Amino acid sequence: MNEINVSRLIDTSKLRPYHFWLTFWCLLAIMADGFDLLNASIAGPALIKEWNISRASLGPVFSASFFGFFLGAPFFGYLGDRYGRKLAIILSLIFLGLATFACAFATDLHELLGLRFLSGIGLGGVIPNVIALNSEFAPKRLRATFLVVISMGISLGGSIPGIVGVTLMPTYGWPVIFIVGGVVPIVVGLLMIFAVPESIKFLVLRGGRDEMVRRLIRRIDPDLAVPTGTQFVLDRDEGSAKRRGSVIELFRGGWAVVTILVWLIFVLNLMSNNLLNAWLPMIVQTSGHSAEQGAYAGTLYQLGGSFGGLLIGVFIDRIGLKIFAVVFAIAVPVVALTGTPGFSGTLLLAMAFFSGCVVTGMQNALNAGAGLIYPTWLRANGVGYALGVGRIGSITGPLIGSLLAGMEMPTSAYFYVTAIGPLCCAILSLFLLRTLTHKRQQEPVTA
Repeated sequence: MNEINVSRLIDTSKLRPYHFWLTFWCLLAIMADGFDLLNASIAGPALIKEWNISRASLGPVFSASFFGFFLGAPFFGYLGDRYGRKLAIILSLIFLGLATFACAFATDLHELLGLRFLSGIGLGGVIPNVIALNSEFAPKRLRATFLVVISMGISLGGSIPGIVGVTLMPTYGWPVIFIVGGVVPIVVGLLMIFAVPESIKFLVLRGGRDEMVRRLIRRIDPDLAVPTGTQFVLDRDEGSAKRRGSVIELFRGGWAVVTILVWLIFVLNLMSNNLLNAWLPMIVQTSGHSAEQGAYAGTLYQLGGSFGGLLIGVFIDRIGLKIFAVVFAIAVPVVALTGTPGFSGTLLLAMAFFSGCVVTGMQNALNAGAGLIYPTWLRANGVGYALGVGRIGSITGPLIGSLLAGMEMPTSAYFYVTAIGPLCCAILSLFLLRTLTHKRQQEPVTA
């Protein structure tokens, strides 16, 4: 009987149009996710005026989606490992769209708060499953690069609500932000029913889907003969049909230390990232620079994240996950020096860009790296819980900035405190690399 090792086939496959087709749809799904992360911020000023509420009262609305994300990422990650990545992506997009669309009809803060929490649950389900799906089709030599490109969809999608707000809100009011933000993920989710396949590795792992696997192999390698009766297998460490992801499995079989280290790195880096995200423009303005320079600093920080993430992804494909420790170590002096008093406007903007490269860029790379660390049977769950637990850092980062503001700390203190995150991450990354190396020595066959 003929046998095809699907893991090795994918690892060594040539780039085909199908890879770009799948990446396009995965990027589109992440962009729909990124749009809904920031739409409430754009609608905020209009809500304050129409509902006659204070700016502070909107704070819980902005945070509600993070709490929903905390639940949605592991929940839909579990569904992805249990019932398929494609199903989990579609369900989370539709759930996100319906909850966001309903926000347009909220009549008070309590309704909006509850609906934003629900939309956050859908938000959390998209990223881990999209990363899992794409990582299980991409060639090994380019896998991290593809995953980082997809992760950049968060920033790309997050740039659209502002455009919608400027062009449509003057005519249609604040509900249009949520209407567009609701319709887009629903449409993308429905189209993905026909546009993307289930993960080929998941199908092999589950069994009983040989004809679907055969069709996908033809797309990956049209020249490979796949006669009827061919047996499809995965590398040994990809798992088995009896081992489908759950949170308990993240702490079994030598994965406990890996999981804890990954969670800590996500929390600390998201804490640093969101502290700068929330406070960088304001810090720039209060340190003697113009409001325009503050806005430019925030924009350059995001652009740096896209550029840096892509560059780090290339290095992951070339030298592996050891690049994490290197970039985190570089991030410490870069972030700390960004707050140096007396910097000219030009130098400050350049430092904001480089800070984005090594902080936001590392977060894009971490999303990809988590997808590479965990095996097929545990991948969506592993990424989902890392993202979910990481929301602790997303929530605490801006709060630390508020605490520093309340203490009337100098500008440089924000950056010194932020630099603690990458410093700890650099140390934790060394432990993570050592743990993964030891684990691979015990399991010599790898995906």
